[in-house]
Amino acid sequence: MPIRAEDNGARLSAFQKKLPKQIPLSFQSLSSRYSFPTFDVLGITLFGWESEQSAYIEEASAPKNSLSELLIPSGHVQIGRPATGEFNAICFDLNHHGRNREYGIVQIDHEEILCNWKVRVKRGLWPSFIKLVECSER
Repeated sequence: MPIRAEDNGARLSAFQKKLPKQIPLSFQSLSSRYSFPTFDVLGITLFGWESEQSAYIEEASAPKNSLSELLIPSGHVQIGRPATGEFNAICFDLNHHGRNREYGIVQIDHEEILCNWKVRVKRGLWPSFIKLVECSER
């Protein structure tokens, strides 16, 4: 995966201002210092962090009729989707954190949002972004 060192501090700050809470420290560290394209890891497709028009910034704006219109107010920040092509949202769950402001990663049922206008966690995936990275290194 092409990853390049880049000072993204200002872009990260603008992104986080749109959220109810700050994203995990581990992900802040990565996204403040590096740019990267969309990539697949352990069955999920993580959004790229490459430009001012990245999917993260678009999602954090919670555009009308998007999943994020409900996800952001419910404390879920979408970071990707299943690599299978499903439309379920892979999110940081800002409602439950562990040590050092690390948040779990969950899968949200997109059909529940579209059909019933409710956010439902379908399943937990990893207890933190750090654990996702550690599992991907094995």
